[in-house]
Amino acid sequence: MKLIYSYLQKFLPDLSIEPQKLRDDLNMIGHFTNFYNTIPLLKGDQGGFDYVFDLDIKVNRGDCLGYYGLAKDLSILYNIPLVLPQNFSYPNSNYTLPIKVDTTNVIRVMAVKIVHLKNSISPDWLQTFLKLHGVNSINTLVDLTNYVMFMYGIPNHAFDTAKSTDNLIWQMNPRYTEFVSLDKTKLTLDQSILMINNPSKALSLSFWGGQACAITETTTDTVVEMAIYNPTTVRQNSRQLKAVTEASIRLEKQLDPELIPVAFNALASLIIKHCGGQVGSQIFDYYPHPALAPVIEFDPKLPSIVSGINIPESFALDIVKKVGSRPDITQEEDLVEEVVRFYGYDKIPTNQPLKYKQLPDITPKVIYLIEQLKDKMVADGYDEVLTWPLVSIPTDPKTVITTQNSINSESIYLRQSLIPSLKAQLDQYNRYKLPGPKFFEIGKIYYLEKGQYIEKFALALYNQNPEKLRRDVPQNVSAKNIKFDDNFAEIILDNLPKPDSYTPIPSDSHAIELTNQIITLDANVISDQSTEVLLKHYQSTIDPNILWQISIADHYQNKYTFHVSYYNCDDKTAKKIHLAVFNLI
Repeated sequence: MKLIYSYLQKFLPDLSIEPQKLRDDLNMIGHFTNFYNTIPLLKGDQGGFDYVFDLDIKVNRGDCLGYYGLAKDLSILYNIPLVLPQNFSYPNSNYTLPIKVDTTNVIRVMAVKIVHLKNSISPDWLQTFLKLHGVNSINTLVDLTNYVMFMYGIPNHAFDTAKSTDNLIWQMNPRYTEFVSLDKTKLTLDQSILMINNPSKALSLSFWGGQACAITETTTDTVVEMAIYNPTTVRQNSRQLKAVTEASIRLEKQLDPELIPVAFNALASLIIKHCGGQVGSQIFDYYPHPALAPVIEFDPKLPSIVSGINIPESFALDIVKKVGSRPDITQEEDLVEEVVRFYGYDKIPTNQPLKYKQLPDITPKVIYLIEQLKDKMVADGYDEVLTWPLVSIPTDPKTVITTQNSINSESIYLRQSLIPSLKAQLDQYNRYKLPGPKFFEIGKIYYLEKGQYIEKFALALYNQNPEKLRRDVPQNVSAKNIKFDDNFAEIILDNLPKPDSYTPIPSDSHAIELTNQIITLDANVISDQSTEVLLKHYQSTIDPNILWQISIADHYQNKYTFHVSYYNCDDKTAKKIHLAVFNLI
């Protein structure tokens, strides 16, 4: 995000901060900037210099992708007034735009028709402004829509009504398979794309205008619109079409629909000022569900507790009042962050010990149970595995939960049991020829019950010996909470007794990732030494980086059969080492 000092002053005419201090203060309130450049003032007849800052705006501050949002923050920081342009006076009109909105993905739309325009090449200041923001100049009308987008952070669009007509429809793509953008890029569409069309022609995407209604220097009549959409839909459309624009970057964030009238007023005023013409319709304003600011209980003492410094309660209340309602402020912690941010992170000392008060233990008891069970399973020789919560085949189609935007198009269901995932894990162990596998997983399972979404913790384990499997199941589990499936068992943990605390069992075990198969070889040895001495001898002889397991499979008089498993090496290397260790060459 670029920020030109003189254009920031359009909202903050009393701003007179040195550019280096402004840079430092922007960093301190979270709008990170590494540098600024000095340039001539855009209106060169004034003489002097201007400054361009390069900012890195936080993801949740979509409002600060416009000068207005940044100016509002600086107005609070410097305690100077925020000034908005005078309201544009819309003349009365008897004409109502025949606009329709046929999708719930539209949050708010304002539109108006302006007629008898005289469009032309943009003035130098406007061309330079857009160039500094990385946008090519097209003509005055188009450039003004981009200018307002940068100034207020809300994208907008102008339609040449000679091409589009006034019959605009906001809708999910009804039937169009191809769209040609303003820069003549051809995009392939499906029905998940949010569009603006007329009854017979595809006109625009939510975030990218189209050639079918492009503004030119010969345009005389236009419908200009400003809209905010469901940000998730815009993000999905942008990623699906592999098309990222300045508009999509903003529309995929939480923008404030209450700002649209202010920004739209500025847009209409600028068009009339620079392109002439007159308003030719009533204002169209679609806003079916006005945004309601959440009611947040705020303790003015909390910023001091969180920051560890004394922040006056009067200051905290004043900041909360000035910040007002923003889409990203939804809870008390957000307000605390705002207070501390404007009080100054630099006022928090870095050379003093932290003061804290002991807080109650809010850890859910099921977490203690899970940790205890993990310790028990590992102590019993089980390996822990982690599998995906998404599966391709449901256990019970009647109660399965289907995801809408799965990262894997084949695995779209939330697992209803851990056992199918462990079966897939067993297949992988068998491919690596791992001898005697024993493993478990603790994770959540999901299902529908009487129309409600249910999630519960479960423990599932596998043991190739069914008798040992039943013996290793926790003893305090009733029959109704456990399910056996061949050599697999699954236990629902939510109904089990929960411990009040957890003390970890010391363990020197460590995790090993298998990247190739386990190679198991046998060797016959004749020796008068004891079993313990022989095991210790051969175990110390083999490189521990490749020795997975060594055991004596058979013993008769002085004859021993050793069972040795190797890993982290290929079959040829394992055989060579095995022959050398047991003198079989």
